[in-house]
Amino acid sequence: MQQLILEPPYPPRVVLENEDFLVVDKPPFLLSHPTRRNDRPSVLGWLGKERGGAPFFLVNRLDRETSGLVLVGKNAAAASALGRLMEKRLIDKEYLAIVRGKLACEFLQIDAPLGYLGLSAENPVAIRQGVRPGGAPAVTVIRALSSGAEVSLVRAYPKTGRLHQIRVHLASIGHPIIGDKIYGPDPHLFLRFAEQGWGPELAEHLGLPRHALHASRLRFRWQGKEWEAAAPLPLDLRGFLDQRGIAVPPG
Repeated sequence: MQQLILEPPYPPRVVLENEDFLVVDKPPFLLSHPTRRNDRPSVLGWLGKERGGAPFFLVNRLDRETSGLVLVGKNAAAASALGRLMEKRLIDKEYLAIVRGKLACEFLQIDAPLGYLGLSAENPVAIRQGVRPGGAPAVTVIRALSSGAEVSLVRAYPKTGRLHQIRVHLASIGHPIIGDKIYGPDPHLFLRFAEQGWGPELAEHLGLPRHALHASRLRFRWQGKEWEAAAPLPLDLRGFLDQRGIAVPPG
């Protein structure tokens, strides 16, 4: 029986906190913020319940399927100031991703502008991005960590903050992220998933029920002090690599 996966596999946790902000390690399948439906769990909803209804303000957000670090302000002023740091690229972000294939080099920088592709027979997903000559500037640095016969673990450093940037850039060089329904082997799989849920056919094409992208590290300077938060690769992605004999480097 096909089943649409809605529940996160583990609870979120606070990994770093001071009087102005906190950093949450978000599991996959958890929204960053409530939607209009307001009946699905989110990071902000979880924090509200955990902290007696206190208001919180997202500084960055992750896609529902992406796991890892979310920076949250404890008040509007702190969130606004942290947001300005993000806009000025003064908050360093690192991601881990499992991609198809083996990279030809250990280091590369992808500098390719991104924009909406527009609906067509080839692109049935309205939100889908792609490399566009007139698109917004976008830069991602990629470092290969370890590889197997068919997949590789890479570290990604987005230098800009475009929609789906890492996913699009990796797909554009022929190394889409494992489990990516929009930028993987066929964007029509995204519509099939939305209509029918997860099942054996999608598992055969995608390998994982979510895209294998994890926000693993944040670094920034705040009030004269250097702050760093880290979140290890979660068990679902680690297990996928273990099954293929691919080592996860420490740190």
